[in-house]
Amino acid sequence: MIEEIGVICAIEQHNSQQVVIVETQIKSTCGSCEAQSNCGTGAIANVFATKRETLRFRLNEMVEVGQKVSLGIPEENLLKASAMVYCLPLLALVISALIGQTILPLVGLMAEGWLILFTAICSFLTFMFVRRFLSRTDQGDFHPLILKVFPLEIHNIQVKQV
Repeated sequence: MIEEIGVICAIEQHNSQQVVIVETQIKSTCGSCEAQSNCGTGAIANVFATKRETLRFRLNEMVEVGQKVSLGIPEENLLKASAMVYCLPLLALVISALIGQTILPLVGLMAEGWLILFTAICSFLTFMFVRRFLSRTDQGDFHPLILKVFPLEIHNIQVKQV
C-alpha cells in the first residue's frame, strides 16, 4: 500500500452524505535526494512552487477542517493504471502503424503523411479511452482511499505541576 498524508480543506454535504475535500502536496523526487545541493536539476526544482492536488471522498466519520488523513492506494492498482496510461497507447501506436501500413495503400492513400495521421488519430483515441476509463466514478480500484483520520493537533497543552 502506497500511503500519503493529506489535510481536509473543506467539508460539503451532498445528498445527505458528507463529502470531504482533501488536499495533498505533490512532492518532487529532488526533495529527498542527497545530491540536491550540488545538482542543477534540484536548483531548478526549488524555484518552482510546490503543487497541490485536491481529492474528494465520501466519509461517514465526523471530521473538521484542518484534520490530517492518511490516504492509500494498493501498489498493484497503481501498476495497472500506469500500464494503461503508458503501455496501452504505445501498443495502439505500433498496432495502428502496422494496420495502417497494410490497409491505407489498398484505399489509395500511399503517402507517409496519411500513415502518420492515422497512427496519431488512433493514439489520441486510445489516450481518450484510457482517460475516460480511469476517471469514471465506478473505477474505485484506481482511486485512493482514506485509511486513517488523525485527531486534531492541540497546540496549547496546559501542564499542571504537582
